[in-house]
Amino acid sequence: MTSMTSMISLSARVLRAFSLLPPEENSCPTALPWLSFIRFTHPTALNKGMLEPSMCLILQGQKKVLIGTDVVEYGAGSYLLSAIDMPVSGLVTQASEDHPYLGIRIDLDLKEMADLMIDMQLDQRLIPKSGSATYVAKSDNYLADAFLRLVTMLDIPQDLQALGQLVKKEIFYRLITAPEGGHFYQHLLSYYQGKGVSEAIQWIKANFAHPLRMDELAKTVGMSVSNLHHRFKALTVMSPLQYQKQIRLLEARRLLLSGNIDAATAAFRVGYESPSQFNREYRRSFGAPPLQDIGQLRQQGVTL
Repeated sequence: MTSMTSMISLSARVLRAFSLLPPEENSCPTALPWLSFIRFTHPTALNKGMLEPSMCLILQGQKKVLIGTDVVEYGAGSYLLSAIDMPVSGLVTQASEDHPYLGIRIDLDLKEMADLMIDMQLDQRLIPKSGSATYVAKSDNYLADAFLRLVTMLDIPQDLQALGQLVKKEIFYRLITAPEGGHFYQHLLSYYQGKGVSEAIQWIKANFAHPLRMDELAKTVGMSVSNLHHRFKALTVMSPLQYQKQIRLLEARRLLLSGNIDAATAAFRVGYESPSQFNREYRRSFGAPPLQDIGQLRQQGVTL
């Protein structure tokens, strides 16, 4: 079966799942807690958020994403994969009621993926090299066919229970052996070994409101300052300090949108000492001052 044929069949299955949901619903869960469907019937505004470890295969429509300073536009047959928690900006550029944007998302459990990688005993010399741990790649026939077999099993509970994990393992294998899968593999290897950038990311996420001292962070994760900075930027396309700032701003936006809190209080809660600096960086990141941005989000019915 060709990749295009698989995409058409997958699109039909996803549309059928959404037929039972209201038109404004954009996400549809499945019997598998790590698998979900996505639909947008109109192009969306640019939105910034934290992309958790996952991959999303586009079946119809087009999307544009900003990863670091790189703008990537991709469509049917391509997927976005992130092996790390990554601040990104994105928008759906092509979608309509007659031809909606459709996607399939798999949430990645890094521990499970790392264990599978070790069990597969893959020859590291055969794994291609690539850049960032968050990237866009093109699906091939094998990956598209594996997705189709997995989604088809949703209608056959007995097959899903017996074979679902095997197909998931195959999808994982296709992802790390793809031309762009080298850093996915390397990041999982680092995760398995219990050191490196993945530990630094988790530390920053848990302590984002506190001052970040590179010498202390490097000591905590068992790396030199220069090596941590170099590897962190290679995987996240930003420095640890830039990563911390993005987390702070995203958390402040969530606080402002979810409760009755003023911008100055939100700034202090996420670690800013200067409200004016917070306002400048917030506007630079989201395109409007805090109160104006939150007002626009509420008018659009956005919740975080």
